[in-house]
Amino acid sequence: MDVFDEELLKFWRSLEEHQVVYIMVSGVDTNLNGYQRSTEDIDIWIEDTLENRKKLRSALFVYGMGDYQIIEQMQFLPGWTDFNLKNGTRLDIMTSMKGLENFTILDCLAVSQIAEIDGVKIPFLHINQLITN
Repeated sequence: MDVFDEELLKFWRSLEEHQVVYIMVSGVDTNLNGYQRSTEDIDIWIEDTLENRKKLRSALFVYGMGDYQIIEQMQFLPGWTDFNLKNGTRLDIMTSMKGLENFTILDCLAVSQIAEIDGVKIPFLHINQLITN
């Protein structure tokens, strides 16, 4: 996956502009941590609050994916509730992380790495938490 892809950058920029609390996890996270893993989707872990879900809804709308009111209350099931970005990349949204039940997303954000690509800041899971996961 090309992390410099314009559609990915637009998506991440929209998350940043709407102040969505999230962390990149899984394959892209592995790559951003300096290891190679082939992946064709992106996975994000979001803070599961109504306020953050509203921010996510707005970010997706501004990005151009439509306005999905259901995002504010739906249950996100990894691998089952996904969306397609405008370039066809599958987006998987999670509200919890297996293996990290003893950590909140805010705990993980406090030690996360931040990649800056084309001026967009992208938080990704710390390697130690990635291994635990």
